[in-house]
Amino acid sequence: MAIIACVDMDAFFASVEQRDNPELIGKPIAVTGAGERTVITTSSYEARAYKVKTGMTVYQAKKLCPQIIFVVGDNKKYARICAMLEEICRRFTPDVEIYSIDEAFLDITGSHHLFGDPESLARMLKDTVKNELKLTCTVGLGPNILIAKLASDLAKPDGLRWIKEDEAAYFIASLPVRKLWGIGSHTADKLKQMGIDTCGQL
Repeated sequence: MAIIACVDMDAFFASVEQRDNPELIGKPIAVTGAGERTVITTSSYEARAYKVKTGMTVYQAKKLCPQIIFVVGDNKKYARICAMLEEICRRFTPDVEIYSIDEAFLDITGSHHLFGDPESLARMLKDTVKNELKLTCTVGLGPNILIAKLASDLAKPDGLRWIKEDEAAYFIASLPVRKLWGIGSHTADKLKQMGIDTCGQL
């Protein structure tokens, strides 16, 4: 039985900036590009409490959260940390796919027994990331990439969730289709017009 782990860094760019500047810890911040017509690339969880989201303009974010602090992102720094994350992941399995700068998929089917079981491996990985990178990540476990990604999304932030193969269909049946990775608002609207609202119906 295949077991995939989705390792997703929590509010990655914003968390890195808070880590590197203690004055930002606990405050609503948003990471932006350097240009004048920039948008939010990531917001801290404190800013997300005000509904500040990725893709918003600086003006929109400021309107929702007047006290927000904007920080210009450092892509080279984030890329270095991504390389460090990959190195950590490869300690747990050689089968690693770096999906984006803050997210990786690990096939732990053949290696989890070396660490006790899948959840033990995931906890050890999370602890290693926290100890070495001083950042938190969420790990979702599932029988394939789609379910592992869903598990990580549902466990955020700093969580761990395992949706096993024999419970996956029942677990996702009542979830809105919008929860599925790859289904955006436009596709969700089209599915709704077809009478499909939940993953079970899909």
